[in-house]
Amino acid sequence: MTSEEYRGNGYELSDLNDVEDITLDKLSSQLEIFWRNIDNCNQYSKVKKQLQKHKKDIINARLSSEIIVTHSLIYQLSINESIKRFNDYWDFVNEKILTISSGTEQFLDSFITQGIEAKMKQNNQAINAGCPELTEVVTDIDPKALKEAIERAKTDGYLDSRVNVSELTNLMKNRGYNMINQNSKNVWKHII
Repeated sequence: MTSEEYRGNGYELSDLNDVEDITLDKLSSQLEIFWRNIDNCNQYSKVKKQLQKHKKDIINARLSSEIIVTHSLIYQLSINESIKRFNDYWDFVNEKILTISSGTEQFLDSFITQGIEAKMKQNNQAINAGCPELTEVVTDIDPKALKEAIERAKTDGYLDSRVNVSELTNLMKNRGYNMINQNSKNVWKHII
């Protein structure tokens, strides 16, 4: 079996409708046939040697090197193209999955939006009731309420328990908020 035959073997994940559809029964024998072909082994060796020249360019090289070589061989791509694809994958994983802040950022955005909407509704009710003095600045955030919401989200498993004060402060500042003391009470104030 050549790399081209292996590539066209019909193991496309996009064809699967359910996790239960995954069976690896044929895969073991297909892999054995593939690796028994001396040409495939020789080609793998050549590609692996090429990869050595590019180790410094690979994100998570210890995890990715063997897979990159196999990917290049099976899909008949240049080693540079395979490296690029796996680096793109690791960039995505690092940015969207492994960072603590990605979930925290989404949580903060949602918390801020919901808080603003709730305060706008309260302000409208106060104005309609003839009590405009009861209105509040809609963008102010009570740090205690935010802390309690974060703790609830951590307990419920929605947020990573590693979220710390320093990271939270940076994320709030990135959204234009500063912690100020107002009438002997701390408040996250939106600074324009």
